Amino acid sequence: MNNESWCWQPGKVDLSDRYFELKFGNDPRPVTRIGIGEDKIFIVEFLLNHKNDVEKQQEIFSEIIWEIELYLINNSEPDPIEYMINHTKKCANMYSRIHWNYFPKGASKSILLKKEFSLNEKVNSIKKFFTKMLSES
Repeated sequence: MNNESWCWQPGKVDLSDRYFELKFGNDPRPVTRIGIGEDKIFIVEFLLNHKNDVEKQQEIFSEIIWEIELYLINNSEPDPIEYMINHTKKCANMYSRIHWNYFPKGASKSILLKKEFSLNEKVNSIKKFFTKMLSES
């Protein structure tokens, strides 16, 4: 095996370690988990919904494989893991059909965009403002 390049293999992802989760479209359920193994190996666990029709599964599977190959295996960045962690925080990730989420070691929630935090804070402060106005009326 060439120690200079990354590769992937199917397997079960250890959720107590750091990993990526991929979602397709607006479906909140993950379709794939990607663990970070030793010796530059990514462990890929496919979680495709078997209730989807065969054509839909093939479409999702093809896009997942394309993204894994593009971003993790054929990436020219020296550290594809760090590159994808940063990608999960960018708006481009939200507009793609495949959405990457990163779960640090021991985390039960993924890292969110910083803009999402400030947006939530603004929405909550606006809600509080209007709630206060309505209660004073």
